[in-house]
Amino acid sequence: MTKDQLILLLKKYKENKAKLRLEIKEKEKMIEQLKDVGQIYLKSNTIKLNGNIKSKNSITDTVGNTVSNSIDKENNIYVQLESLEKEIIQLNDLIEEVDIRLEALQYKEREILKAYYIDGCTYEDIGNRVYHQLFGQMRTARNIQDVVEKAIKKMLKI
Repeated sequence: MTKDQLILLLKKYKENKAKLRLEIKEKEKMIEQLKDVGQIYLKSNTIKLNGNIKSKNSITDTVGNTVSNSIDKENNIYVQLESLEKEIIQLNDLIEEVDIRLEALQYKEREILKAYYIDGCTYEDIGNRVYHQLFGQMRTARNIQDVVEKAIKKMLKI
């Protein structure tokens, strides 16, 4: 992995986590849709069994169309679900890649990197506000920049 790729992963970390959560929600909705389609199919079969009241042809056509539409809808959902599952796996891999590399850092390095790349704070802001909140001290922008550069090098070695 190159430095630019790592930095891009860090910058997109929040966005990837949000996308992952949305994709998982979408997957759950699709699974519910599959359940609904299955119930329509079951209801259609029930109509077929209890349908001796009207003409057998009209009932069979209605049931056939309903079942056919249900099967088509079910197949479409499965295709979308498969695509969604691949995207979920990719997003999960990207997030896990960052998490593993961040775990290898010391607490101070990890928090400064998160503040700089993930939260988008400036070196000055980190030195004056974030570092002070975390450690009760202040640091110059240059000190923070040095910590960021060393942490990135450390992450690349992993």
